[in-house]
Amino acid sequence: MEKTKTPSTVKVSTPITFPESYPFSLVASLPEPPQSLFYAQKENTFFYPSLGETAVVLLVLVLSSPTKHILNFLESSLDIEGRERFVSLLLQFFRVATSILDNDAFPKSWVNINVLAHKVLIRIMDPIAVVLEKEFIPAVGSESEFDSNLWRECLQMLLKLLSSEHLVIEEFTSQV
Repeated sequence: MEKTKTPSTVKVSTPITFPESYPFSLVASLPEPPQSLFYAQKENTFFYPSLGETAVVLLVLVLSSPTKHILNFLESSLDIEGRERFVSLLLQFFRVATSILDNDAFPKSWVNINVLAHKVLIRIMDPIAVVLEKEFIPAVGSESEFDSNLWRECLQMLLKLLSSEHLVIEEFTSQV
């Protein structure tokens, strides 16, 4: 595919509501990777519209699925894929959720989408917590099976989620 530099393929400060390509805007080059998983908010206001579109698709999929179906998906994924691949899936989810909370997908000033993201991430943590409690807390005497990396990533994402400024309703300005 030939690289193009159309408005849908360059890094912009405003989103492209109706991209020139379907279903997502083309990317002329891959986004620059962050310096680490946990980094400070960037000073510039640029973002990749395709990251925002992908994040919204993920959020809508979770929002439109009943909690029972999400739990069934997680349990069947654990059964079919095995423990190691399921742990990898959860770790990737926690990193994606942290990235969304770090405002990599859309600007911090977009209050509605940020509040929606927080609502959806809180909602999906319930079935994840059920699976983690049932399958990833070892029995007494087998503490060597405890996966501290999985729990660390989970708790870091959960603490980031619950300590977010978007959840402090008292500090919101009144809307006109």
